[in-house]
Amino acid sequence: MDKKDFEKAQPIPADTVRWYKQTVFSTIRYLIDAIVELVTNSDDSYKRLEQEGKEVKGEIKIRVQRLKYDKCKELEVIDFAEGMDKDNLKKALTFASATSKFEEGKSVRGLFGRGLKEAIIALGKAGIYTIKDDKLCIANVWWDEKQGPMYEILGIPYTPNREERKSIGIVEGNGTLVKITVTNEKIKCPGYKTFLPQVINHYALRDINSTPNKEVILEFESPEKSGLKNRKTILYEIPKGKKIIEEPIKIPDYEDNVEIKIYESDEELEGPYNNPFARAGLLIKTSGAILDNQFFKYQNEKAGCFFFGEVRWEGLAKRIIEGDWGVIIPDRTGINWRHQYCVALQREIEKILEPIIEKKKKQIETKPTIPTPEKIEKLNKDVCSLLNRLAKKHMTEPPPGDELTDGEETKIKTLTIKPPYANVEINKERNFSIYAPTDILNSASGYYQAEVDSNNLHIQVLDPIVELNPHSQFINIYYGRFRIIGRIDGEEATITCKLGSHKANATVMVAPPGKIGKRKERPKGGFFQGIKPDLEENPDQRARYDKNTQIIQIYVKFPGVKEYFEDNLNFKCDESKPMYAELVGEAFCKFTARYDVDQGRSPVMGDPIDAFMIAMDNSQKKYLYLIHEAVFKHKL
Repeated sequence: MDKKDFEKAQPIPADTVRWYKQTVFSTIRYLIDAIVELVTNSDDSYKRLEQEGKEVKGEIKIRVQRLKYDKCKELEVIDFAEGMDKDNLKKALTFASATSKFEEGKSVRGLFGRGLKEAIIALGKAGIYTIKDDKLCIANVWWDEKQGPMYEILGIPYTPNREERKSIGIVEGNGTLVKITVTNEKIKCPGYKTFLPQVINHYALRDINSTPNKEVILEFESPEKSGLKNRKTILYEIPKGKKIIEEPIKIPDYEDNVEIKIYESDEELEGPYNNPFARAGLLIKTSGAILDNQFFKYQNEKAGCFFFGEVRWEGLAKRIIEGDWGVIIPDRTGINWRHQYCVALQREIEKILEPIIEKKKKQIETKPTIPTPEKIEKLNKDVCSLLNRLAKKHMTEPPPGDELTDGEETKIKTLTIKPPYANVEINKERNFSIYAPTDILNSASGYYQAEVDSNNLHIQVLDPIVELNPHSQFINIYYGRFRIIGRIDGEEATITCKLGSHKANATVMVAPPGKIGKRKERPKGGFFQGIKPDLEENPDQRARYDKNTQIIQIYVKFPGVKEYFEDNLNFKCDESKPMYAELVGEAFCKFTARYDVDQGRSPVMGDPIDAFMIAMDNSQKKYLYLIHEAVFKHKL
C-alpha cells in the first residue's frame, strides 16, 4: 500500500461524564458502601502514620442523621490522622490518582484511587474539611448532570481559630472531616438496630473493628428518638471456636505462597452467599486490605456455616502493583474468581475445605429413630413428582416478566418493553419483547418496524430493527422480539425502543455469574428425590432444600413446627396438612428463586437480597397454591 499522510495522532475521545456516572454508581449502591470507603480511607491514613513509627489513637467517628421513611439526611466521617494540604487534597479528588501509597508498598486498602469521590457523588454533595500542620483546607464536591463531577477548593489554606476547629470536630492536631448531604433518594438508611450490626459485621471493616489500637464510634440520630443520638463504640467480636487448619498453600503454576487459617465455630454462623455481613467464610486479605469473604462452592452448605478464617494472599497485591488489574472487580465487589490465577487458588482451597465439610455434614446429620409412616412416604413421593414437573417447566419457560399472561394485555396502553428491568449474564444472549397496542399504530401501514438502541457500547442490541406482527393470542396487540448481549460485568444500559413518535425504555445490567459455581444440569429423575424430617435441635430455619442430597428437610424441632409433626414426620393434627404444604412450598420457592437470581432472571438489579426476595415472592404467587392443592387432594 502506498504511503499515506495521516493527521497528528490524538487521544480517542471519550464520554467522560457517562464514564464517571457508571463508575460512581456501580461502586456505591448503599449507605454502608460509602461508610466502608470513607472509614477505610481514614484507617489507611492511620496506617501510614504507624508505618512511619508514629503512635496513633486510631479514632474514627461516623455520624448518621436519619429521617423518616428510611431516608438519610447527612453522613459525616471524621478522623484525626494525617490531614491533607492543598496539593494532596487535589490529588485525592483526582480519579485513579495514586494517593494511598499502595503502589509504594504501603499496607493499605486504597487500591484504586477511588472511594472518597464515589462516596460523595453517589450520595449527594459534600464539604471536605482537612487540617494539616495547623492549616485548614476546604473543598466542596458535587455532581453536575452536564459536566459530571465538580469541585471547588479554598484558594489559600489558613490557620483555623478555636471555634472553627470545634465546629469541624477536630479540636487539636491534624485530621479530616467529610460531611455529606444526602440528596440521592435511592440511598436508604435502615433503623439503628439494623444499621449497627451492618457497621460492626461488614467484612471489609472486620479488621478495623477488632484492632485494639483503633476506635470506631457510631453516632446515630433518628426521628424516632426525638433528636436524641445513639452512641456506640464499634467492636467486632470474633466467633468462639478452635483453630483446625493453619498451613501454607502453593498455587500451582505460580510462585505464590498463600497462608490459610480455618477455625471451627461452636455454633452455626450466617453464610457468606450474597451477604457482606456474614460471619462465616474466609476473609481474603492482601496488603492490609480485605477484598472478599468467600467459601467458594460451599457458600450454600449448612455445614460450611460452622467455619471462618482468613486467606493471606500477598501475591495478589504484587500482581495488582505490576498492572494485572483483572484479578479484582473494579467496583470493589470482590475478587475476579474467573481469572485463571484466582481459579488456581480457589481449587487449592476447595481441596482443603472438602474433608472438613464432609466431616461436619456427618456430624450434624440426624435421622429419626422411627421410620416415616408409609402414608406419609406416599405423600412425599407424589409431592416430589409435582415439584420436579414444576421445576422443569420453570427452567424451560421464558424468564419472568417477558411474556404476557391472561388479563395483562389490558395493561399495555402504549409501546412497552418486557421485562422493563433485567440482568443479562456476560456474553450470553437475552431475549426481550416489544408490545404495541393497535390504537397507537398507523392502520394504513399494516407493516410495522421498531428501532432499538442501547446507550452503552458494552451492552449491544443484536436486533436493532424489529418487525412487529399480530400477537397470536391477543388480537389488540402487536409483538416482536430482540436480543441483548453484555460484554463487561457490572455495566448498565438504558435500552430505547422507538416506533414512530412512541418510545419505550428498559434498564439492563450485566450481572456477574453466581459465585457458587456453574449450575449443574438437571439430574435424571429431577431435582427433588425426597422429603425427610430433620431432628436438629434449635435449627435456624423451618425447611431447606439440600442440593447435594436433593432432599427437602423439614426441621421438626423448629418452634411453631414441632406442634404439627412427630419426629418421623407423622402428622399430629388436622392443621398438619396445610403446614406441610407451606413448608414444602417454602423450600421449593427458595430453590426456584435462587435459580432465577443465579441465572440473572430476577428483575431487581444491584442488591442481591432484594433480587432474591422479589424472585421468592414471584415463585410463591406462581406455585404455592398448586402445592397446597396437591397436598389437600391427597388422602391420608
